[in-house]
Amino acid sequence: MPAIAVRFVRFVHSLLVLLGALALLSAPDASASEQVVSVPLAKGASISYLLTQQDGSAPRWVLVMFPGSAGDLELSQQPDGTIHMREKNNFLVRARQLFVDAQFATAIVDAPSDQPRGYSDAFRASPSSARDLAQVAASLHGRLPDAKLVLVGTSRGTISTAYVGRALPDVWDAVVHTSTLSSPARGRATPLIGFDYGSIRPRQLFVHHADDGCFLCSYEALRRIAERGQYALITVHGGDVRGEPCEASSHHGFYGRDKAVVAAIKAWISGQPWQDDVG
Repeated sequence: MPAIAVRFVRFVHSLLVLLGALALLSAPDASASEQVVSVPLAKGASISYLLTQQDGSAPRWVLVMFPGSAGDLELSQQPDGTIHMREKNNFLVRARQLFVDAQFATAIVDAPSDQPRGYSDAFRASPSSARDLAQVAASLHGRLPDAKLVLVGTSRGTISTAYVGRALPDVWDAVVHTSTLSSPARGRATPLIGFDYGSIRPRQLFVHHADDGCFLCSYEALRRIAERGQYALITVHGGDVRGEPCEASSHHGFYGRDKAVVAAIKAWISGQPWQDDVG
């Protein structure tokens, strides 16, 4: 065989070995199971969360997640295990499986039963919401006593991460705000006008797309918040836009950049070197 042919065969072999190794690295270690857990609240109310966990794992972190919008997910589970849930395209909802591995589990929180229209901005900021989340945290600690809890919100869910992060400082190992309502307007996201992020005791991370087109979520305003408080900031670039500026299928929801954004968030949470500019 000519020398050039031998070199080509070796190159192809090396390339196949590399691709195989990358496939193994990117493949999940095991399958994940999901369970809807209902937690009783005062006066006969209840609040549910969707727990997603790798089978047989003992996760070090549980990410307690608040999707955006009204957060009314209508969570339920059929006897065969099938999950019913609204807002499936929301960044945190659609990316939950990417977060889950041997070290990480997720718990996506639904609206409580005594809030039939979901989370209003005022309720997200209320002591009642914090009390509800304290019960969710107690439930998770009962199931996974060695896990640390990380509060994560996106879009309108960042009202919850701000206020519940502040109200329950001893509950959270960290607080992660993604697509933060950084430029609240009159009548829109008013609880966050002038909010003091320095009053949140756990460590904080902000994640924001540089081209977020939602009028409530200015990147420049968010960058100033992060710089003033010296908070960690992951800036996201690129991706796709297939919906309106404030919807999940746009830069506001990191559409098309899920894997890279999730990897950067997990690295920051776990104290590993993390990518602060996701391009």
